[in-house]
Amino acid sequence: MPAPLYPRPLAPGDRVALVSPASPLGDRAALQRGLERLRRWGFEPELMPHALDRLGQPTGGELAGPDATRADDLQRAFSDARYRGVLCVRGGYGVTRLLERLDFTPLRDDPKPIVGYSDITALLAAAHKETGLVCLHGPGVATPTSHDPGETLWAQQLHLLTDATTPAPLPTTLPPHVLRAGVAEGPLVGGNLTLVCALVGTRWQIDTRDAILFLEDVNEAPYRVDRMLTQLRQCGILTSAKGIVFGDFHLKDMPLASEAPEMVSVLVERTQDLQVPVAHGFPIGHRPGAWTLPVGARARLDAQDLGAPARLSLLEAACRAR
Repeated sequence: MPAPLYPRPLAPGDRVALVSPASPLGDRAALQRGLERLRRWGFEPELMPHALDRLGQPTGGELAGPDATRADDLQRAFSDARYRGVLCVRGGYGVTRLLERLDFTPLRDDPKPIVGYSDITALLAAAHKETGLVCLHGPGVATPTSHDPGETLWAQQLHLLTDATTPAPLPTTLPPHVLRAGVAEGPLVGGNLTLVCALVGTRWQIDTRDAILFLEDVNEAPYRVDRMLTQLRQCGILTSAKGIVFGDFHLKDMPLASEAPEMVSVLVERTQDLQVPVAHGFPIGHRPGAWTLPVGARARLDAQDLGAPARLSLLEAACRAR
């Protein structure tokens, strides 16, 4: 695992690049709310040239433009010192297609925060693997009303972006539950389960040695979650982690499916023999009230009593002044 590289904190007046490396924008009202929020925070958001593009695919679905233009927008955002942050408009599909086109080396000399989740997991994992950059897994700019985290958790994301001295709080309303008791400390790695699996066997496969692994997903039935967790066991990603945190596994008409007995059974069965603490039900992923988590920053998982509430806390700030 590379040494952590902390981005510089954002400050009022900073220009931030808005990119669409995956699916195209589908909710213009959500984008407008995001632009207004960033301006309230004191930043100057700028849509990159192809951020609003749309390209249909013969196999179905849409991308926010061809691979070349989506990669060009990201590369420009990485390389241009005028942009102090890289904020993804949304997730969806298509980021893994870009990774071999991207040069992450400019981020080593000019580390800047990258924010997004869902399909953006692949971008965060690749940037961290290539450079050690601490990235932010959390709601994107055009978050729909159905998944809006609320003002408290938008403020938590702002804290991660701007405060170089104190760890951001992780407030929660529903207490997560312990599946296997214990305490662990280490850097956070992970994100969307499907994307973590998609990176297995590539040079961007995540490294969980001495780390706390967090996972979430959306619209994946329990048997598919079982299949993906089995893959992560067999390639060593689950078995190497110091602790495991499960977020939400949202299913259609079941917004907190990770609480359903069928899903809990899968999470328990696939982790019960691991000699590390495991907890589930954290507010992470495709849901309202979601946390933003700093990939690569140190955290502590307290899961001391089986069946009791668990706690995840950040141990350091996600950015560093220079």
